[in-house]
Amino acid sequence: MLAGRPAIQTGGDRRRYKRVRLLHSAALRDGGRLIDCVIRDISTGGARILIEERVAKQQELVLDIDGVGRLNSRVVWQSADQAGIRFLDEPVTVKSQLDAAWGPDTAAG
Repeated sequence: MLAGRPAIQTGGDRRRYKRVRLLHSAALRDGGRLIDCVIRDISTGGARILIEERVAKQQELVLDIDGVGRLNSRVVWQSADQAGIRFLDEPVTVKSQLDAAWGPDTAAG
C-alpha cells in the first residue's frame, strides 16, 4: 500500500530519472520462485526494495507490483535488507504502467 502521497526526492540526487518515495508491496519472480518485497522508492529506471532474501547481483527477475503489473528487472546491488534493481523495460513503458496505476505525477521521467 502507498504511504500517503508519493514525494519526489530532490537535493543532491543526480539520478537520470526522478525517484518517488513510497511503501508498496511487490514480489520478485524468478521462474517459479516468488520473493516478497516492499518498494521504498521507484523511478522509470529502477527501484530500491526492502528484501529479506539474498539474490545474486546482475540476476534478472520480474518485479511484480501489486496494482501495476510486471516489470523485467536486474539486481544491481544488495545490502543486508535492501536491493537496487534496474528496469530492463523501456522507460516509456515503465512510465506508462506507473501512470496508469498511480497517476501521471508518480514517476515522471
